[in-house]
Amino acid sequence: MLVSPEVTLMSAAVDKQGKISVVIADDHAILREGLRGLLEEHEDIEVVGEAVTGVDAVAKVRELEPDILILDLIMPETGGVEALEQIRAESLNTKTIVLTGADDDELLRRSIEAGAMGYLLKDSASSNVVEAIRTVADGNCWLPPSLAAKLFKGMSKAAHDEEAPKLSRLTARELEVLRLIGQAKSNAEIAEELFISEHTVKVHVGRIFEKLEIKSRAEAIRFAIRHGLAGD
Repeated sequence: MLVSPEVTLMSAAVDKQGKISVVIADDHAILREGLRGLLEEHEDIEVVGEAVTGVDAVAKVRELEPDILILDLIMPETGGVEALEQIRAESLNTKTIVLTGADDDELLRRSIEAGAMGYLLKDSASSNVVEAIRTVADGNCWLPPSLAAKLFKGMSKAAHDEEAPKLSRLTARELEVLRLIGQAKSNAEIAEELFISEHTVKVHVGRIFEKLEIKSRAEAIRFAIRHGLAGD
């Protein structure tokens, strides 16, 4: 049995040189060490702390305020989904990427609903992990197409009654943008697909957030999925 080391902390999570600060939460020491080694090869990413339980993960996010939390879903004490819900309830600014070995449709759905902005399986290529961190740190979501297909199939497409009127506030173009946000596409990808500038996409996204009364891209993805807008 592996013995978990003491959590490594730094005095501040936000690097003054503009690096992406990361906390790794996983109860397997080998995975934490391997992931730390991978990320430390990249000058724009810095691991500022580690956690071995869901409770630890929430505590480290409160204390260190990292840009990114890499979170396993199955951990002692408090699981990853519960940790996500706590982080969301406290309105903490850290963005979370789930990195798990559990290829479970229900966990995927619950994670996205709880606020995860990225979802990766532990057998993902190392380049995907790094790209996911950079993508999510930039305010976009990361969801591989294979997992996105499962999510769209598994989540209910029935709109909540109280949300339905909000859709009528959106223009046809804003609905197109929301559909692509629901597919976890970045502003640059949306701009390319709709043949408009990235600045115009940002304007549309801002108006969508205002009209739907949401505050984040993750919320927009969940809204699009609930209303059946995220399919191809």
